[in-house]
Amino acid sequence: MSFNVKSLFSLRTWLIYAEILAVIGFIVLAAFYIRRGNAESESPPLSEVGHFIEQADTRFAQHDLVEAALYYWRALQALETVEDGHTISVNGVSRTADAIGLHANLRISEIYSQNSWAKDARARLEHAARIQPDHVNVRLLRGRLLSNDTLDDELLAQATEEFLAVIENDPNNAEAHYRLGVLYHGNKQLEEAAVHYNKAIENDPEFRDVASEKSPIGILARLQLSRAYAKMLQGYRFLDREFTDEDLAEVARLESESILLLEQALAQRPGMDEVIADLVNLLYARARALEREDIETRGYGDALRVYERISELDPQDVRAWERMAEIYAGFLGDKEKALEMYRKVYEIESHPTVLANIKSLEEDVKAEEEDLEIADDLE
Repeated sequence: MSFNVKSLFSLRTWLIYAEILAVIGFIVLAAFYIRRGNAESESPPLSEVGHFIEQADTRFAQHDLVEAALYYWRALQALETVEDGHTISVNGVSRTADAIGLHANLRISEIYSQNSWAKDARARLEHAARIQPDHVNVRLLRGRLLSNDTLDDELLAQATEEFLAVIENDPNNAEAHYRLGVLYHGNKQLEEAAVHYNKAIENDPEFRDVASEKSPIGILARLQLSRAYAKMLQGYRFLDREFTDEDLAEVARLESESILLLEQALAQRPGMDEVIADLVNLLYARARALEREDIETRGYGDALRVYERISELDPQDVRAWERMAEIYAGFLGDKEKALEMYRKVYEIESHPTVLANIKSLEEDVKAEEEDLEIADDLE
């Protein structure tokens, strides 16, 4: 019996490894064909072009990039013998062979770019550029590919020219404004970056998905604009003079705008880690500022609400719960709430000091309850 069980186990293990190897083999072969466009040795019939494009677009939207690229390549192969001006129906709409070729080449270049095959992406983009060199998506993708090399100032300058050219022909292009903002931001031209981030936000009110990005431009622009404002705030820390009223007003505006932008982004994409991390950092800075106010106006109540928001964003943030406990106990005189906060801290991080605070507060709360009972009896 033991021999049969071991044999069965060995067979199953072998089958699992064989299946894994088969999957890896398929992926390698698919990648090989994608990069070269030789999925089939013979050109498929022209009548299939519409079907290929429809299938490719569907898979591209589903982020099935391997299958999408294969279908785009098959469409291009079918178009090889077609004369200019020939029209083909795609999803019930007549499109010229040039328009289909442009679309397929751009999508393949996009897929290569997303897989970090920069050389292949540029080569395929040039095929698209031969069809329509000034097309918005041609220039956008060229600008993106050029801006990937952040250490080459000449290429970054060329990328800037591409995005500016897009905006000249299409002033409301959210993606071009966003990417231009990123370039200015990287060059520490924060004012110029802010202008284009704001334009990107204005022109993406519906938060449309973009194939090349993990989030819509309207969200990414808010995240980067908040970071640009945070950089501007840092600049005020190094001013070699006393703050004027205008300085204070600008600092307050930048801080409020930074937080508002991230709250807006989070409302559209709850749980986005980058946004949450940046927002928590900004809220900590605000809470600390509130606690540093003059003793007569010290805003512990306002700081408490900020810490509450931090704990909503990250329920495991010990510092926020601990600071709330300290404010309740030391400044607001609410020992029951302080005890509740410390118990939450202890759930997250069972430190002996926290336990000692809990025991001490429990005794204080019990003593207060006994005092109240005695006072009630005396009445």
